[in-house]
Amino acid sequence: MSGKTDKMVTESGLLSRPEADALVVENCGWAESIARSVARAWNMDWKLDGLDGAAMEALIFCARRFQPDRGVPFRGYARKRIHEASTEAARKSKGWRRGLGTESREDQRAREVSAELLHIFPELRDGELPVGDDGSGGGDDMRGAIRHLLVGASIIAAKQGSLSDQPDDLIDVKRTIAYIATLELVHQIVLYKIYWEGLSMRSVAAEWETDELNIIREHKVLLGYLQKCLGKGKAGVKPKLRPGLKEIGLKLKREFPEPPFERFISERAAP
Repeated sequence: MSGKTDKMVTESGLLSRPEADALVVENCGWAESIARSVARAWNMDWKLDGLDGAAMEALIFCARRFQPDRGVPFRGYARKRIHEASTEAARKSKGWRRGLGTESREDQRAREVSAELLHIFPELRDGELPVGDDGSGGGDDMRGAIRHLLVGASIIAAKQGSLSDQPDDLIDVKRTIAYIATLELVHQIVLYKIYWEGLSMRSVAAEWETDELNIIREHKVLLGYLQKCLGKGKAGVKPKLRPGLKEIGLKLKREFPEPPFERFISERAAP
């Protein structure tokens, strides 16, 4: 009976059950590392707060639905779901809820944005600002880093729908998304992978098989561009694509007929 089932599953493009189980065993430590990373960002214990179980359930789910013929590496396929499952477990955990107390809704959302910022900029946990990623220095590093953090927080808030009741805040978030939607496709996807899918810049570089510095520098340029747009209240000259990402950009244009932030805006504009 089980052999027949495995054969049918294999013919449908999925792995057989034994192969899927083997994939789970092979990637168990990797999934746990994602859960630990989320737990650190949310200041939790990844086991006591249930992030380990959520990550494992997501890993099993992905292994049983993975289709190797599509040419997407398993970790590239599974990472987003595992990260989202771990984050949702963190948000629902008793440890997190106990910390909320009598906080207002805005305070709760601010804590969630802070947790995601710690994931994207882990150097904050050590009391360091995210500056000098490309090895450059300068007296404006601190001000630039703070502006980058504010832009990053705005992007995360837009993803979560964490908009305050203040009209100015709402306008800034909408403007940020509108400016992102005009960028080159590869630039939109860099921001989407980091702020929506929760990938680290190292993970994006590994997925695209490029030097990590290409992603780090591009990310810094993009946040600087968005900060200038928000400061001036209008879009400026869009950043040019780094030579090291041009081939990737051509490939992405074939894979993404609709840029992610154009889709984001259209989905929210629909009645």
